[in-house]
Amino acid sequence: MSYRGLSELHFVPPKQTVNSQYYVEEILKKSYRLAVGRSKMAGSILTRKLLPNMSRAIFMQDGAPVHTASRTQEWCKNNMPTFWAKGEWPGNSPDLNPIENLWSILQEKLNEIKPSTNLNQLAENLKSGWRDINPLILENLVAGMPARIDKCIQLKGGYIGK
Repeated sequence: MSYRGLSELHFVPPKQTVNSQYYVEEILKKSYRLAVGRSKMAGSILTRKLLPNMSRAIFMQDGAPVHTASRTQEWCKNNMPTFWAKGEWPGNSPDLNPIENLWSILQEKLNEIKPSTNLNQLAENLKSGWRDINPLILENLVAGMPARIDKCIQLKGGYIGK
């Protein structure tokens, strides 16, 4: 997710192991191409006037083994100019990532519909809920980051809530 919109949900096939090769080839490369394509389609006026600081956006990951694997780190360093590599993001840092709030919103949407009885139905329900997320919610989540960071600083890294 970003201020500009949602990425596509990626469903890992049953019994597929998510190792660094799968992660780079099937998730990172495809998501990155979509994001770059969206950026180019946004047009110069939009980029200059509304989103002038996107070149300063930082791609970061958590400490999951697939994220810290050498292959993943190398691909990110070579393809993302503002990537924070393993070790640059502080350990045990508060999770301020707006996507965490988005998962709660998606869960609320799923709670409003008939429960899934199989994997295909679950995937369709997730896609439907994801598509129904209002773009203003994304803008508000991202725009709220400075206030969340200030609150985190005031609490000396303590829990700030949602």
